[in-house]
Amino acid sequence: MLEDLRRADAALEEKVADRQLLHTGRYMVFEEDRIVRGDGSESTRDIVVHPGAVVIAPLDAQDRLLLVAQYRVPCGGVMLELPAGTLEVEDGTSEDPISAAHRELEEETGYRAGSMERMCGFWSAPGFSTEYLTLYLATDLRAAGDGRLSPDADEDLRLFKLHWRDAVEAVERGVIEDSKSITGILLVAHRLEAAGG
Repeated sequence: MLEDLRRADAALEEKVADRQLLHTGRYMVFEEDRIVRGDGSESTRDIVVHPGAVVIAPLDAQDRLLLVAQYRVPCGGVMLELPAGTLEVEDGTSEDPISAAHRELEEETGYRAGSMERMCGFWSAPGFSTEYLTLYLATDLRAAGDGRLSPDADEDLRLFKLHWRDAVEAVERGVIEDSKSITGILLVAHRLEAAGG
């Protein structure tokens, strides 16, 4: 299969012939790319350039996942999600994802992790965005206590703790509709089921 994918990659490659900057936001850039395919045909692509992000699946000693609820304007309502956040960029250099995972976990949940294990990485919307998310499993959780990092000033979050089986049920019932959270919950569930949990 990998060899077939390599051949498809070469046959389907699109080269950027021209790039037009449309808008620079707080941490995203919007551009329009003119691309040329291998057969010489051309098209345009609307692209959101994103620095990348992390998503954390915090699992406590009672096999509960820590999730946060927050209002999401594009969705028009509250979403129940795993903690996550965008990589910070300073002088053109992106933050190390594992550092971002520790920071975001503490800011959004008030907990710190004794163990932060990378589970996988994935593209959020490869048809139009460069956002790549790295998923971490956080265990050995403890309250941050004094000196806790606070949520960003524009974040209003509520913490929920759901047994991982209840989190899976929330995905199946359509209560949790956030793709990064669905990915994290189902991968954690797969691991725990395989381990006999």
